[in-house]
Amino acid sequence: MPTTSSASEDPPSSLARAEVAARASILCTSTHPSDRGVRSTLQSWLEAIPVLERRPLSAPTQVRLEDSLAVCRELSRVIDGIEAGEGRASERTMHVATVRGRVHGLCTMFGCPRGTFVELLVTAPWNLLGPGDPPDPRTVRGTGTALVAAAASWSVARGCGGAVALQAATLRAAAFYERLGFRRMHPEDVPLSLVPPGDE
Repeated sequence: MPTTSSASEDPPSSLARAEVAARASILCTSTHPSDRGVRSTLQSWLEAIPVLERRPLSAPTQVRLEDSLAVCRELSRVIDGIEAGEGRASERTMHVATVRGRVHGLCTMFGCPRGTFVELLVTAPWNLLGPGDPPDPRTVRGTGTALVAAAASWSVARGCGGAVALQAATLRAAAFYERLGFRRMHPEDVPLSLVPPGDE
């Protein structure tokens, strides 16, 4: 697992610009959910969010950071076993998106009978800054999309044709997934074959 930086590393530069995904080579790999690097990354993001919130940010960015804080906290509780999450903990997989050795995205997934279920997905908080916000040299675009693509690839590898299911926590998240081609599930989609079996 690549190491992650602390919240105070790489102070923002007035010349910094976000890398676009086409230029930034995003590598998605899997690791065990209990990997120490994952916990360290989540902790650094939880510390970075209040630092970023002290900047003069746009209202939409403030909302994105609040959403990210909630997902980071939930993911921490799930991998620590404090919260059950979806499915069975023994079947949970952790996927990590890195750019030049720095973690920029984390995602837990499950293999299901008809596809891949994305449980929780979060990107580094500095990746949530918008064009009107003070720039940050750490910003990389496209890590969330890369992790969804990794979920689709895993679905293909398991013979499920690339099917991916998830539950969007907010309307903002739902809009993001709809832009990626997701659609709302209907009764005929047989939802129980697209979600992970749980202990209950």
